[in-house]
Amino acid sequence: MNNLQKLITSAAAAATFAVMIPVAQATDTAPASFNVTVNLTSGCAVTSAPTDVAFTYTSFQPGAATSTGGAFSVRCTNTLPYTMALDATAGTVIGLNYTLALSAAGGTGAGLTAANYTVNGSMVSGQSGTCGTTAVCTGSQARTLTVTY
Repeated sequence: MNNLQKLITSAAAAATFAVMIPVAQATDTAPASFNVTVNLTSGCAVTSAPTDVAFTYTSFQPGAATSTGGAFSVRCTNTLPYTMALDATAGTVIGLNYTLALSAAGGTGAGLTAANYTVNGSMVSGQSGTCGTTAVCTGSQARTLTVTY
């Protein structure tokens, strides 16, 4: 075998071997963009309903009476403004007139943090009341708190 034949045989063997080696495939990537859309319905919740507003009063007492109780909490979507109102700010129970007021008229939502408020009540002095017994008389009247947002 001469040199030329050896060279051709070697080239043929190399070509055969090269065909047997897998060729790496080129991978192209094409980025695809997309949007994430969120639809949020804002809201508020009374997370702790107002506790009962209670008065202790003695007929014809010389000084006004103030209430106890009335604490409540409101939680609203972060930065959402809201207002609060009572269905009535005055009433009469067992012949005694009272007035109610909120510690604030509204606020701005703080997300997961609830805001604390109070329903405050007062009764003017000198009222007689209506009680047909010598025992302590008790009466109540339902009221509604509304949160608007």
